[in-house]
Amino acid sequence: MAPAVTAGEAADRPRSTVTVEIQTYDPALGVGTWWDDDTVLRAEVWESPEQTVVISGNPAGLVSLARHLLSLAQEAVPDGRHFDFDTYCGWLEEGSAAIRIEVEKR
Repeated sequence: MAPAVTAGEAADRPRSTVTVEIQTYDPALGVGTWWDDDTVLRAEVWESPEQTVVISGNPAGLVSLARHLLSLAQEAVPDGRHFDFDTYCGWLEEGSAAIRIEVEKR
């Protein structure tokens, strides 16, 4: 794992712009998004040395997860809107822990 970076150190590091296309929130349709075709994503809970949620995946899976997060982060998305991910949805690998990601605007 990479060492932690302070705010001052982060400002000194090179940066890149990454473009991720998302669907604009529409109150009539709700929050919409999609997964890339070759997505692989896993979610595990490690109990030791302390309870840790581990999300891992291939690049397509991580970009797709970022798209979901950015979709919820839109200013117009109301408080409490969420995505539920589980193995039944087909995007998390078998044996993964279920995940709920929810926007909190308080």
